[in-house]
Amino acid sequence: MRLAVIIGLTLGFAFTAAAAVKVRDDGLARARSEVMELGARLSTLEKEIGSKNNLYISSVEQIKQFEGDIKLYRDKLVEIHGQVRAAQSENKKIFQSYLIESENEGTEEWQKKVHLELLKQAQSKLKNKETELISFENKVTEFDSKLTALKTNEEELSQVIQELEDRKKVAMELYLAKVQNKKLAESKVQKQKLNVKIEEVKKAYSQAPVVEKRPDRYFKNPVADFSTYTASAKGVTFKYNSIQPVRAVGEGKVVFAGDLASYGQVVLIDHGSDLRTVLLGKMDIKVKKNDTVNDGDILAYTQKDSKEDENLYFEVRKKNTAQNTILWLDQNGVSKI
Repeated sequence: MRLAVIIGLTLGFAFTAAAAVKVRDDGLARARSEVMELGARLSTLEKEIGSKNNLYISSVEQIKQFEGDIKLYRDKLVEIHGQVRAAQSENKKIFQSYLIESENEGTEEWQKKVHLELLKQAQSKLKNKETELISFENKVTEFDSKLTALKTNEEELSQVIQELEDRKKVAMELYLAKVQNKKLAESKVQKQKLNVKIEEVKKAYSQAPVVEKRPDRYFKNPVADFSTYTASAKGVTFKYNSIQPVRAVGEGKVVFAGDLASYGQVVLIDHGSDLRTVLLGKMDIKVKKNDTVNDGDILAYTQKDSKEDENLYFEVRKKNTAQNTILWLDQNGVSKI
């Protein structure tokens, strides 16, 4: 099996990254424009609602002040009404006394003049109180009119604010929907850009020249009885369902044998020339560190704890760097896979 090394991939990818990625983003531009437009509308509504709320609060305060003033005027009006009634009663008594004295032949002239003067004073007092009463009634009527106007204005402001709040609610729902649309459009554009980049990279791969390179050597499989395998960019995982020997894939020296942190049982063999193999899985290890082994020697036995297939991981490392292990396996050994 051959290892393909891509030459010029880095230059191709750099060219791709530098190139402008052109995708259709008409939907995204429209979505962003709609979000901005609705955001501005919401901002305007917020300001208008704030302004109306300030007017409403001011109106409520004015109504409260007018209601307090009207109460004082009404109380004063009641008091003046009492004073007018008292002045009318007093004027009536003085007038009756004046008539009696005027008809009495024994009343002196100066006495008549005194009663007449008292009558004039009572009438003047009554007139002043009636004038004061009329004035306070006019003021109360004026305050009542202003209070009615303020309450009407308050109700209108309340209706306007409610209408604005309703419009804001509708605009907010629409805004949130448009924001979601914008996110979807942005995600779509990002995917399009990513797809364009991927296609460019694929194109760079397909157009780049390749140089073939063979592994230094080939190894046999560490286990003979396995159902399938999975090859990654580094190692090969064999699946098995029986207890069987795990064999050395070549002569070498055991540099580690035992448990390794959370990895499980590990056997590491140095084959020389900076080449090592690693075995990892559930094993009953039969070798120890510094043992010399030959190709095919038993290193361990696989273990099974359930009816499910178990895994044995095998990796080839060169200069302490994991290799693409599947390329290092003997083709005859993996032909059954």
